Amino acid sequence: MGACQGLEDETVIISIRELIAYLSVDKKRTFIALLGIAMGATSLVLMDTISGGMKKKVEAELGKLGALLVMIVPGQVKSIGQRRIQFSRYTTLKLEDIRQIRQKIPFVKDASAIKKCSLSVKAQANESRLLISGVEPSYFHLLDYKVDRGRILVPDDVKRKRKVVVLGAKTAATFFQTGSNALARVIDIGGVSFKVIGVLKKRGGFSNEDFDETLFVPLSTEMTVLENVDFLDGAVVQVTSRQELDEAIRDIDRFLVMRHGKRDFTLNTYQEVQGTASKTLRLFSTLSRIVAFVAFSVGTLGILAVMALSIYERLLEIAIKRVAGARKKDIFFQFLSESMILSLVGSGVGIIFSIFVGVIVQLAARWPFFVPIDTIWISIILSLLTGVSAGLYPAVKALEFEPRTILRLFEEQ
Repeated sequence: MGACQGLEDETVIISIRELIAYLSVDKKRTFIALLGIAMGATSLVLMDTISGGMKKKVEAELGKLGALLVMIVPGQVKSIGQRRIQFSRYTTLKLEDIRQIRQKIPFVKDASAIKKCSLSVKAQANESRLLISGVEPSYFHLLDYKVDRGRILVPDDVKRKRKVVVLGAKTAATFFQTGSNALARVIDIGGVSFKVIGVLKKRGGFSNEDFDETLFVPLSTEMTVLENVDFLDGAVVQVTSRQELDEAIRDIDRFLVMRHGKRDFTLNTYQEVQGTASKTLRLFSTLSRIVAFVAFSVGTLGILAVMALSIYERLLEIAIKRVAGARKKDIFFQFLSESMILSLVGSGVGIIFSIFVGVIVQLAARWPFFVPIDTIWISIILSLLTGVSAGLYPAVKALEFEPRTILRLFEEQ
């Protein structure tokens, strides 16, 4: 049994050496045959490597609850290309709406109302006009903000309308050089003095939003002290799970229409609000699969042409093997395996190239490391299927030639 297995392994090695020797004679033809398969594998793996790294980056920046968040915006908001534009604004979204949603809508786990304004901010010798966000304490948990120094807002800050502020990492560095220097300092917002109680950890930015250039004050303080208004600029709502997301959106929509008497708001998932680029990414992903299909088709024809031609160029080899005792099925599997090896080599080259380029892109863009293992296996399986489909005809064709006839033709030459 061991001797037979060793003989089979030796036969495979000899077949591979024969294939390499044959293909090395015309390198250009071999390159063309491998190119289609390599391009197909590259299209699949490279796109999934890049999109996977980008997806992990988006998930990190949206926060751990990003996929469970729904944004409520008072007015009409539409996506145009990569941007989201608010075409109309209403003053009909109230704090009571959000409280009722939190209490009465099934599958809603938490929510935070939001009111924003742009005001002059002064501290020490620095002055700048920045966007101030009035939020509820739950906002920091929903958006996955972490504290670097001090603390975040608490319910008592909102209840007592305290003049306290939590700074983003970049804002703290702008006004106080370091986060530790900012704590307990006073900052002037719109002519009102606020005490700095906390500095958030760095989060970076996404789309057109810089998560570190932020100032957060209690919602009640923003609405009464800074602006003196009773309406909101929006709210962020957390649902219990991805499975209930669509149903929760429908319930919130019906509830607000019932309260307002009309649809004067826009509901979107937080992922849609922060990343309309995902639509473009899906488009490129679809296009990459179309390119991969075309490339694998071309690769199949290329390998088929090379293997079919090799039959006529290796007639003497076939005849000698048959005379020496090789069976028809041995010749059949030889050509079929050679076709599969060609396809696998092409796929391997494409996969290695894709991972190399993908990692460079991830490093340059500072994305998390990601290699699409499932896509790599799909590429390998597709290359094997390509090798089988391209090798069947040449393998069957090789059996049509009788060894005596072939040898007689060569003797006459």
